[in-house]
Amino acid sequence: MSAVPAVRYPDHMGSAELDDDARAWAARAADVPTEWFAHASGLHGVRHTQRVHIHAQRLVRKLNWPEADTRVVLKAALWHDIGRVNDGRDPRHGALSAVRVVKCGLHASLSEADARVALFAIRYHCRSDGRGERRATDQDDPERALRILRLLKDADALDRVRLGAPGAEACEVDSTMLRHRCTPAMIDFAVELLHELP
Repeated sequence: MSAVPAVRYPDHMGSAELDDDARAWAARAADVPTEWFAHASGLHGVRHTQRVHIHAQRLVRKLNWPEADTRVVLKAALWHDIGRVNDGRDPRHGALSAVRVVKCGLHASLSEADARVALFAIRYHCRSDGRGERRATDQDDPERALRILRLLKDADALDRVRLGAPGAEACEVDSTMLRHRCTPAMIDFAVELLHELP
């Protein structure tokens, strides 16, 4: 596969007044090329990726993350589902997405160490927390790898609001499954963002 060109996208929203304005966030959503995806999907494609990226940006801001970790988790958010080949429950799609990131050469935009962490988070974002914790021991910095994985998982979980029954307002997000204390307070924003960026 030839390398798919990387695109520019906002890594940070510069203004604090955007925090709860779903329309403003949606207007500044990342440019996500459809060519990144192995499978065209309305459920796990461009719009889902844009929303997860926005949720990740808001979380890193709320948690006051360092720039280096922010850069890694935001790349992982953009790439986390690009290897999916179906829209069903598929615990292998993280591994397929990590492979696709490498095949497309997207990881080259990060240092080697940061790319390893991003690929780890992508690989395990759809697996149990326990499995990710066990595999993190293979990372150079297991604590950093888990920190990035957990934030990616929360950002992805916030977009579960899209999985409601047809005609329903939104799916309930199980707040007991979220990993950061600040994440449950972001569920209402996730519903608003879904309306702004369907």
